[in-house]
Formats: sequence, structure tokens, C-alpha cells
Amino acid sequence: MKFRNFTLLVGLIAFTGGVIGLAVTLLLSWFIWVPALIVMSPGLAVIFLLIKYTPLGKWLFNIYASVYDWAFYKSEGARNFLWQEFYDLICWLYPQVRWRLMNYGYAPLTEDGALIKDVPKEYEEEKFPVQLYHYVASALGKSKNLNNQVVLEVGSGRGGGLSYISTQMGPKLSVGVDFSANQIEFCKGAYAKYDRLSFYQGNAEQLSAVEGLKDLKFDTIINVESSHCYGNFRRFIREVSSMLKPDGHFCFTDFRQHNEIDQLEEELTSSGLVIEKKENITANVLHALKLDEARRNQLIEGFVHSWLRPIFRKFSGLQGSRINDAMKAGETLYMAYVLRLKA
Repeated sequence: MKFRNFTLLVGLIAFTGGVIGLAVTLLLSWFIWVPALIVMSPGLAVIFLLIKYTPLGKWLFNIYASVYDWAFYKSEGARNFLWQEFYDLICWLYPQVRWRLMNYGYAPLTEDGALIKDVPKEYEEEKFPVQLYHYVASALGKSKNLNNQVVLEVGSGRGGGLSYISTQMGPKLSVGVDFSANQIEFCKGAYAKYDRLSFYQGNAEQLSAVEGLKDLKFDTIINVESSHCYGNFRRFIREVSSMLKPDGHFCFTDFRQHNEIDQLEEELTSSGLVIEKKENITANVLHALKLDEARRNQLIEGFVHSWLRPIFRKFSGLQGSRINDAMKAGETLYMAYVLRLKA
């Protein structure tokens, strides 16, 4: 972890040094680029107008969106690497214990969006992300608790969801696995007082190789808004099936483009799992994001460096972000499933 943090620090220093160097160069060479900019300004104005008011702008944006989508949502090795580095970086930059959940949340379509009547005080601030965990872990409302079960969360992030499950839903043992070394260290510190809760670094596509899981089989495996980071989803499902007890359950939720749902369900059932229940919860997620907008904005304004705020607003799914707009338009669906491993 120390080496990774040192690498991140070096990267940030190099980036900052590059920005400062560029600024100094521009200041020292003003007598070259200012006249050039004045001469070129009519041409730049024409280019701006073409991009803003003709199909050229849409074409350029589509190229950017295609490259971004491939890198973060379609590729295999690049996707794993990019998301791992991203989560390592933000956990290192922002280790606040106040921020423990990162999903978009869940809310019934009521005025207050309350699913849990008496949210424990320590989870009140993040109640909508907690409600997504509660809904998914309760098998989409089919079960009241996980009493005496051995539970695994793959993609446990900063651990807030699994700590809620461990302390409020009654499992005998709760284990979290995440590919981010920094997030695992965060969890080991933040939840050290819970003796039935443990965390291990590992790859979702190689669960059987995670040292802490080798002697365990699980009654329930949970995966919340994490699988879009995996390069090979089918391999992940094989690993899930191998870690479940016979008749064990896999509780899964994440977003996909509307034309990818058939492929998603084919992959979900490719290794012996059968779908017992499924729901399109897009409306519930959008409602949660709307109700949680002020809190998310407050956190971004209060903790995030100004130059990173646009990225965090996009990442948080706020109004006007691409993911929020895509869900409203029906282009992206947020799905939830309960699957059982055939005995």
C-alpha cells in the first residue's frame, strides 16, 4: 500500500509540476502567443460556432464518448486497471470516515423515499445508499434478515454497505473483497471494532485465489453497483458460482445499457445460477439521487478539490450528469436480481 501511495503521490506531483511549468511557459512567452491568438481569433471563433451549432460538435462528442465508454465500460484489461487506479486515488485523497458508501441509492417512489423506518443513527446521513444494500441483501424484499448466514460482498468499496449488513441484518460472518488496496486498508481501520466483519484485497474475477476465502463457502454473495468495472463478467459469474453453497443466493444490482440486458441475463445464468426474481429499479435509483442531491453536492463542495469537482459530480450521478440523463431517457437501466445456485 505504501508503494502504491508513493506512486500516486509521484503522479500527482508530476501532474502539478506539468501544470505549473505550462503556466510559467505561457507567461514568459506571452509576446508570441497573445498576438498569434489575436490573429487567429476569427478562425477560432468560426471553429467554436461550427462545434456548437453544427453536427461537427455532436460528432466530436460522440468520438469522445465512444473512447470513454470503451475504456471504462467495454475493455477488459484497461477497464480493470483504470477503475482500480481511480478508486485507489480517491480513497487516498479523501479518507474521511464520513464517506462510506458510493452507490446511487434506492428509494421507494414516495415523497420521503423511506424504505427503512428506523435507520440507525450512524447510517442516517447515507440512508439512500444504505437502502440499496438493504433492498438487495433482503433478496429484493423477500427476506427480512440474513440470520446465521455466511455472507460475501464482492466489490465492497469503503465497506459501509457491508458493515450495515453485518450489524443490522444478522449474518454469522460477513466478508468483503475489493481490488483497491487503499479501500481495503480504509475498511480495516474504519471497522476494526466489528469481530464478525473482515476485508481482503482481491480480484472479482479470481475469487478462489483470495487467501481469506479459500476455506469458505457462502450462503449469500452480494454485488452492488460494482460489476461495470469488471473486464470479464462471465468469469466473475463462474467465480461466484464456485464460492456459493448449494442453493445459495447471489444478490446482484448494477446498471447496463438497455440493449445489453439480454446479454447480462445470459451471462448471469451461464454457470448454474437461476433467476428467482428480477426488477428494473431505475425509477427508484433516480428518485434516491434526487432526494440525495443536496447531501452529495455538500460533500463535493466541502471535501473535494475544486479542480476535481466536475469529475466527482459526474461520478456521483447528480442531475445533469451523463448517467443520470441516460437513466431518465431509458438508455441505461438499473437492474436488480436474486439468483440461486442449483443444488
